[in-house]
Amino acid sequence: MYNILLAIDGSEHSEKVIDETITIAKALGAHVTVLHVTGEYDFKTRISVHISDDYWEQIRKNLRAEAEKIVDKAAEKLRKHGIEAETSVLVGKQSPADGVCKMADRGDFNLLVLGSRGIKGIKEAFLGSVSNKVAHCTIKNVLIVK
Repeated sequence: MYNILLAIDGSEHSEKVIDETITIAKALGAHVTVLHVTGEYDFKTRISVHISDDYWEQIRKNLRAEAEKIVDKAAEKLRKHGIEAETSVLVGKQSPADGVCKMADRGDFNLLVLGSRGIKGIKEAFLGSVSNKVAHCTIKNVLIVK
């Protein structure tokens, strides 16, 4: 069976990436794993104060809950189109790109699909920092949706 890893960040552009994945998965009869990577790496860049371990644990729980909503919504959309889909969330200290590459290289995936830009905005508008890094760090085939 053809296996696709769909990496999304919950941005508006993710909808376009999901739609493109639907087209490909339907044509190939593929199974799709929907992945969202988040964690302290994303959050720590926005703060500069000391946070207790208990509070970090609450932050991790909140990040996981939000990530699960993102992947569940995407998987439901895939299933409505008759595509077999499962979800995966990585929460930790890795960057989104590193998490995507780790998942892609460890799994039995034929194709990795992700967007050219995401939640970070115009700075990465030409080719997003995550998609650029993923395109260079994985051994899998990568489709970057613009």
